[in-house]
Amino acid sequence: VHQTLLQLGITDQRIQVNYCCTCMFFASSDGNAAVVYLDPLISYSQLQQGLMHSLLTVDQLPRAGITTDWLINNVLSSGRVIEKDKWVEVTDEINRGAVCLFIEGLEKALLIKIVEKTSRQIDQPVIETVSRGPSDSFNEDVRTNLGLLRKRLRTSRLAVENLEVGELTKTEVKLVYLKGYVIDGLVDEIKERMRRIRVDGILDSGQVEEFIQDCPYSPFSTFDVTERPDKLAGNLLEGKAALMFDNTPFSLIIPSTLNAQIHSPQDYYDRYWYSSFIRFLRWLALLVALLGPSLYIAIITFHQELLPTPLLMTIIISREGVPFPALAEALIMELTFEVLREAGLRLPRAFGQTISIVGAIVIGQTAVNAGLVSPAMVIVVALTAIATFTIPSSSLANTIRILRFLFMFFAASFGLIGVLIGFSVLLSHLCSLRSFGIPYLTPLAPVSLSDLKDTLIRAPAWKMRFRPRLIGYIDPQRQNADLKPRPPRIRGKTSIKKRRKK
Repeated sequence: VHQTLLQLGITDQRIQVNYCCTCMFFASSDGNAAVVYLDPLISYSQLQQGLMHSLLTVDQLPRAGITTDWLINNVLSSGRVIEKDKWVEVTDEINRGAVCLFIEGLEKALLIKIVEKTSRQIDQPVIETVSRGPSDSFNEDVRTNLGLLRKRLRTSRLAVENLEVGELTKTEVKLVYLKGYVIDGLVDEIKERMRRIRVDGILDSGQVEEFIQDCPYSPFSTFDVTERPDKLAGNLLEGKAALMFDNTPFSLIIPSTLNAQIHSPQDYYDRYWYSSFIRFLRWLALLVALLGPSLYIAIITFHQELLPTPLLMTIIISREGVPFPALAEALIMELTFEVLREAGLRLPRAFGQTISIVGAIVIGQTAVNAGLVSPAMVIVVALTAIATFTIPSSSLANTIRILRFLFMFFAASFGLIGVLIGFSVLLSHLCSLRSFGIPYLTPLAPVSLSDLKDTLIRAPAWKMRFRPRLIGYIDPQRQNADLKPRPPRIRGKTSIKKRRKK
C-alpha cells in the first residue's frame, strides 16, 4: 500500500456513501497526507485540539524519512494508535469512531482513537431496584460497564475476551469470567455458539439469547439477565460467566437456574431471617401467579364441594346475574390487566404506573357494578397480578403470565385433574431443561443438600462456606471454616477487682 492518495480514493468511495465522512488533505515538500473521519462520531474541535495540533506542531522530521514508529512515539500521543493494512479493517475502524491518517510512502494506515463515546450517565437500576445495596447500574457503553465490574472484582483473575456479532452492526461483546473459578469447558462452548451466529445485525442481548440457548422452543429463559454490577460480580464469584454487550445495559449470566431467577441481590444484604421469609413468599407468590385463576375456575366449575358452605354461598350470591362462565370471567379480567400493564409501560414513567393502578381499580369496580364479573374473580385476578410482580426476573414473570392462560383452559376443561396434569407436564419440562449443560432445577433436581441452604431460604453468610456444587466445583471453598461470630469473653469478677486496685 504505497500510493496513499489512491488508497484514499478507494476509501472515500467505500465510506463517503454517507455524507458524514470528512476527508482533509495536507500537502508539503516532505510528502502528502490525509485525515479521514466521520462527523457524528468525532467533532472537528476535538480533532483540532488533539491530532491536528500534534501534526502541525512538528519541529523537525527525521533524516531517514517518516516511519510509523517515529509517528507513534513522537507525534501521535493523543490517543491509542492502531496500524492496519487491509481496507476492510480500515473502514470498519473508521465506522467505529477512529480517525484514519494516511501518509504518502507508508505501507499502513494509522488509526487513532482520540474520543471516548458519549453515553448515558450511570444511573439507578430501572428494573432490579432494591431498598438496600448499591444503587448504580450498567448503561449502554460496554467500557463503562466493564469499569463498574472491575471496581467490584479487583483481581487479575478477571478475564475479558473480545467478541463481535452482526455482519453490519459489528456489535462489541465482552465475555467475562474469573480464571480458576469458571466451569470447565464453559468459555469454549460460549465462544463456539457465538461464532455460529451469522446475522446482519444484533442490537440487544435478547437477540443473542435466542441464538445460543439450549432449548430454543422452551418458554423459559435459561439465562439470567441483569443490569446490576453487584449481581454480575456475585455470579462470577460462583463460577459462572457473562456476556456484556455494547449499546445495551443488560448482560447475560451463563448458566442460569430457576433458583437463581427467584433470588434478588438484596437477599444477601438484609438479615438472613428476613431474606429467608421473603424468599419463601416469592416461591409462594410464584405458585399463586401460575395456578391462582386456574384453581379458582376448577373449584367453582367442578369441585364446589371442596369449599366450606358459607364461603360457597357467598361466591354463588356474588356470581348471581353474571352472564359468563368462570373461564370467560377470568379471561376478561386477565386480558384487561395485561392491556393496562402494557399501556403503563408505553406511557411516560411519571404517568404509567398511576394510570395502571387507577385504571385497574376503576375498570374492576365498573365491571362488578355492571354485572359482567363477580367480585371474587376480581380479587383472584388482582392477587395473581400482584404475585407476578414479586418475581425478580422479568423473563420468568413473562413466562408465568403466558402459562397461566394455559392452566386456565386445562382447569375449565378437566377441573383439578387438568391442573395436575398440566403441572406434571410443566415439571417434566423443567427437569429436562439445561443451561449450557447445567440442570435448570438444580439444586432441587438433582438434589444437592449443601446448596439447599441458599434456595428456599438463605442461611447465614458464615454458613455458606462452599460454592454451588454443579457450578463452583473448580474451587469449591469460598470462605474459611469457623467464621461464626462469637461474643467477646467476659472476664471474671476477680480480674475486674485486680484492675481496679491497679
